[in-house]
Amino acid sequence: MLISGGVVVQCDRSGTPPQGFIPAPENIVPGYRYSGSAFSLPVDTLAVRREKKLAQLAARRWRAETGGVTVDGVAMATDRDTTAMLTAAFVTANADPNYSIRWKVQNGVFATVSAPQIIALATAVRDHVQACFDREDELTAAIVTANSAALDALDLESGWPS
Repeated sequence: MLISGGVVVQCDRSGTPPQGFIPAPENIVPGYRYSGSAFSLPVDTLAVRREKKLAQLAARRWRAETGGVTVDGVAMATDRDTTAMLTAAFVTANADPNYSIRWKVQNGVFATVSAPQIIALATAVRDHVQACFDREDELTAAIVTANSAALDALDLESGWPS
């Protein structure tokens, strides 16, 4: 193993390692730490930790985005399929103020929804989805500028719309 700055940077398993290389167990690969007497698991760089935190953040936004929203006492799904159907109804409702549809709401019950109600529901769902992306944007900015301690302290669970 070739060590630089306490980190394994290169392996040579040829049997006769080049000068400057030290012997190591087979499972040691570049990225492992070396203290001068023992190898230990690699520590992620700040850049890698940021990438992982951004992936966690995207998953958290997805859960909030698709978790639904209550509008005037009616639970509305906010998954991509529902928002697409609601968007189509919104477009039609904007073009025809007399338009109405039968919409499946809580527990499989259907209700007649008028054009103004469709517009209100679609707007509320869109506002919810946008608020989720706004929160992700806010946390993304914090992640990409965070030092190690700030990254550790960053709370990805609070502040989401419900």
